[in-house]
Amino acid sequence: MDKYVSLSVIAFIALASLWEFLAGRNSNGKKSKEDWGIAVLASVSLAAVQRPALVFATAWLGSVLVPQFEGGLAWLQEVYFWPVLIAYICIEELIHGGAHWFSHARRMRWKPLLYLQQFFKIGHRPHHFSGTNEGKGEITVTQTFVEHWLFWFIMPNFWFQFICLYLGLTEIFLYGTVFKGLWAAHNHVNWNYDLYFLNHRWAWVRKTMYALCHVLTFPTQHHHHHARGKNSAKNMCNLLSIYDWLLFGTLAIENSRPTQYGWKQSPQEEHSIWYRYFAIDTKKLG
Repeated sequence: MDKYVSLSVIAFIALASLWEFLAGRNSNGKKSKEDWGIAVLASVSLAAVQRPALVFATAWLGSVLVPQFEGGLAWLQEVYFWPVLIAYICIEELIHGGAHWFSHARRMRWKPLLYLQQFFKIGHRPHHFSGTNEGKGEITVTQTFVEHWLFWFIMPNFWFQFICLYLGLTEIFLYGTVFKGLWAAHNHVNWNYDLYFLNHRWAWVRKTMYALCHVLTFPTQHHHHHARGKNSAKNMCNLLSIYDWLLFGTLAIENSRPTQYGWKQSPQEEHSIWYRYFAIDTKKLG
């Protein structure tokens, strides 16, 4: 079942990547060979290693700690499919948004929390590299699942997904995860269709789109999260910007593309996908 989740999102990423290539969205330094390399490495590893390992770990822990709960909520999706699906998406997005916020937040003052936060920051850092340090890089769809290998194991929303799967919410997991994965991928494509509506000549179109941006996250909002500047710690949610607006205080709605994408990279990060993906700098811990 889980392989179909991965394959559906990978198929969208492949098609969007082909469009970006044909449209010239990868040329002239917008994407480096290291960007291509780590996108392949991270995606294959996620599908072949991290997700299966998390499924196994959740099932094993469940069988040891609470075997009586295996499949115990299957009846919910049979009786209340749509309410449970919406609840699943909202809860998963909240957990993801909170962990993402934690990865970008100011340094925690309490030492144990700071130590944990450094793992999140190290784990999430590769997601914010675009191109080289020349500053020509732009976001592309293959960046969707680019993270340090550690990140997928410590992100609590992944554990939430597979706990729901263990509890018998198989269809909820499938449809919810596919929908969220596709929306996240679409926000990383190098397009900005939302700007057409945010800058429309009719005021009611502009205002409607501006209102929608308070509820859902659109590509340009997420592109600004990938920018090098004031909005880099904004727009934490991949789907429900209402959490950015009302809970995290991190909503940013702009009517133009970012002027520069991507964080500054160390020499090792700029030239080695293996360093980006595997290295854990212990000097940054604690």
